[in-house]
Amino acid sequence: MTTAWYVVQTQPNKETLSAQHLRNQGFDVYLPLYQKLRRHAGRAEVVATALFPRYLFVRIDLEQQRWRSVNGTRGVIGLVMFGEQLTPVPDPVIEEIRTREDEQGFIRLNAPCFQRGQTLRITEGPMTDTRALFEEAVDGNRAILLISLLGRLVRTKMPLRQVEAA
Repeated sequence: MTTAWYVVQTQPNKETLSAQHLRNQGFDVYLPLYQKLRRHAGRAEVVATALFPRYLFVRIDLEQQRWRSVNGTRGVIGLVMFGEQLTPVPDPVIEEIRTREDEQGFIRLNAPCFQRGQTLRITEGPMTDTRALFEEAVDGNRAILLISLLGRLVRTKMPLRQVEAA
């Protein structure tokens, strides 16, 4: 079998451009994306972001395709190699990433499913064992929590890995 997945390193923020140019050359490209909440100038918007910034996967048949052309593609730095050797990514790795895609093709990050208003317990840090109310998840990695301090609820952000259902 000469067809395999390989890793391509791209220039900063050029993953989508590189993927399109590689597709135009006839390569099978996989660029895993997730939805990220971005705040700028007082506004919040959800944007598609590369799961692996500056990297994407390309399926190449080394015997049939001119694989060296990948390195000259617009937005591409080059194929990731070990010395002079191209190193394939095992198919099960790509399949595992694809199994995490939602209906729209975005990768679901391993965020626990908490309900707004659910009581959580902080498991790490200086507030260990403190109870908090879940308000919302932010970009799949952090939660906005309401913690009771001095008789009032205070909003705080915390990594989701530091909380669990109470």
